[in-house]
Amino acid sequence: MAKKDTYRETGYPGIKQRISDGKYIVTIDLGRQLRMNKKTGEMEMRQVKTTRYPATLKEAKALIGANNKAKQKSKTTGITNKVPFKRALKEYTEFYKDGWSDSYAGQKQAQAKRMQAYFGSRDVRSISTLDIEEFFKWCREPQQGFPHPLGNNSIQKIRTHLLDLWKYMKKNPAKYGVKENVVIDSDYGDISRFEATILNAEQINYFLEYCVKNEKDYSTFAMLGLPVLTGLRRGELCGIRWRNVDFEKKLIDVEYQRVQISTGSIEKVPKGGKDNGRSREERKQRYAALPDCLAKLLHYIWDQQTDLLDREPEPDEFVFMTKVNLVNNYLPHPGKVSRRFSELQNRMNHVRKKAGLEPIPHVRLHDLRHTFISLCLNGGVNEFQVSANCGHEYDSKGNSTTVATYWHDDGNRDDIIAFIDKTITAKLKIPDMRE
Repeated sequence: MAKKDTYRETGYPGIKQRISDGKYIVTIDLGRQLRMNKKTGEMEMRQVKTTRYPATLKEAKALIGANNKAKQKSKTTGITNKVPFKRALKEYTEFYKDGWSDSYAGQKQAQAKRMQAYFGSRDVRSISTLDIEEFFKWCREPQQGFPHPLGNNSIQKIRTHLLDLWKYMKKNPAKYGVKENVVIDSDYGDISRFEATILNAEQINYFLEYCVKNEKDYSTFAMLGLPVLTGLRRGELCGIRWRNVDFEKKLIDVEYQRVQISTGSIEKVPKGGKDNGRSREERKQRYAALPDCLAKLLHYIWDQQTDLLDREPEPDEFVFMTKVNLVNNYLPHPGKVSRRFSELQNRMNHVRKKAGLEPIPHVRLHDLRHTFISLCLNGGVNEFQVSANCGHEYDSKGNSTTVATYWHDDGNRDDIIAFIDKTITAKLKIPDMRE
């Protein structure tokens, strides 16, 4: 029997009767809903239908009636002319982009790709707080086109982007029909606060000696030395150029940082600074100490880069460059530095295990910055110098006005340099392989 002969028409739209058992076939239109396109991996609005099988015609007609009533209610609430999310996001971007720096615009663009992939052409008025939270959950898992899941920090930035978008739409209710900011009450998941693990001087000295004795790629000297001996952040470690290193004055000019954007990276001013700032203070540009022990490690890096490039490094070239990056002439990705540091720790602890020693605690790369600050402050170093060295705004209880208003950083890092060189007793001489 052909498929069309398995049921009979009832004379009511959307209702047919199955001949085999006499049950009614009711097709209910649920309207357009968010569904994933399995071919592209993008979330799209699609017409969704479902089928019910009531036993009586009365039940079938009731189902159709209830569905028609729900659709009529949707029409009377005013949700008729749809405003696609993609269009609203584009208009928001066009309105504000002239005030964005290049690096900030790059961040916004990377965030917009994820938001567009998920919400697509969905009507902005149909997006609820729960939808926003589902989007954040989606961001935390690898997706087609987005293989790297996002962490708390990245999702917080996307949340801010969405907050601003909804604020923009609320300013023009006649055009977008948005009455409330659904992002305000959205929860972006459990916040796992990392507790910093601090290394002591003995552990740092061993770590440095291990690198000098065992690591053939001297970029590991910068990956370890710049954060733990001068308190630089990961992005700042990646952003230091040779022109920023003043061996005579024993200072490092922290001018820019390189940060991860999607699968690439951009250069911007240090954390908290304005990319278009007119002064060093506005850009958060600062001087960090260059102790003699770190200077020695940087000289080793300079010499290795000279050998690999068959010339001396140019002033605008970066200090942190792996052998592979130098040979192939491309920059290391900031997002991969933490993984490289973790691998370095594993190699070091493997050596310690073979020597019958307890492993040194596994730390995050950012924990080295915590270690530097803790060592200096616990060692009695001038706290104003430590604060300025690390790019923090010093605010001391009982003396906040004096410090915040009348204290100006003079660039002096002598206390830090003296303390670090006294604390770091590691033998930082590259072994002669010919011996």
